[in-house]
Amino acid sequence: MRVRNVGAGGGAWAEVAARLKGRFLGSMIEGAMLSEYTTFRIGGPADLMVFPKGIGDLGRLLEAIAETGCPWMVMGNGSNLLFSDRGFRGVVVVLGRGFNRVKKNNKCEVYVESGCSINRFLSWAEEVELGGLEDLAGIPGTMGGAARMNAGAMGTCIGDRVLELSVMGESGGEVQHLALDRDKAGFGYRRSGVKDREIIYIVKLELYKKDRKEIRARKEHVLEWRRRHQPLEYPSAGSVFKNPTGISAGELIERCGLKGARSGMAQISEKHANFIVNLGGASADDVLSLIRRVKEEVQGREGIELEEEIKIVGEVLEA
Repeated sequence: MRVRNVGAGGGAWAEVAARLKGRFLGSMIEGAMLSEYTTFRIGGPADLMVFPKGIGDLGRLLEAIAETGCPWMVMGNGSNLLFSDRGFRGVVVVLGRGFNRVKKNNKCEVYVESGCSINRFLSWAEEVELGGLEDLAGIPGTMGGAARMNAGAMGTCIGDRVLELSVMGESGGEVQHLALDRDKAGFGYRRSGVKDREIIYIVKLELYKKDRKEIRARKEHVLEWRRRHQPLEYPSAGSVFKNPTGISAGELIERCGLKGARSGMAQISEKHANFIVNLGGASADDVLSLIRRVKEEVQGREGIELEEEIKIVGEVLEA
């Protein structure tokens, strides 16, 4: 299990907040419960959550973080994350409404800011009759997060449509703007070449003209498929494991008889075995217990080592 343990943020987060005071357009919240900002509805308090409003804010924030040495991470809609019950010691940077704009040029090229939700973007694309990504309908993430992990569904991946990623990197107190074209972006199955300490702030896409009715029909088909096959009635973080070559993780888990297995208030979905759902009040440790069990049994019975697709963040108890 790949677990990201973070050191104590100490008082550095408070210094970050002090340095931004009076020159930050966005908002900051001390001690926000991460469970309120993730689709899993799990997670303890973050020392400081920061919601930058535009590229200037983001640059000032990264400079303050670099100057203080405070631990930090970036999130969008919180749809692919499992936060520790003990929270995050440091600064959580949330790219959302402050990075929400979409525009297109005279061709079929589109510029979308990373905090725009996938579904908001797809509604916009339907309105202007641009197709190519409607198979992503219903994925509850942001466009930046989708590009970072090359999100996909129904045989379509966002990386297939990316022309360029505009990335902000931190080097000491200096902010760099790096343009990564499709070849350099390193897209693969649920991955890109964007580094951990780089932040995608604009995704440039190439779509194509498509009739609005056809786009809507395809989106409705995809959404209906999700309703039938995925446990959308419960909080979750989507697919927990990546699919090994030639077989789905869900099929492997089901073959091991683990559908419906529980730990506390977390359960391997009875509808889709590659989903772990929060039945109400589940802890991160509940979920991690099920993840460990799945990996051990699939390895033992099938000889296949599963790799997490969700990101596990914070100070967690090891098995």
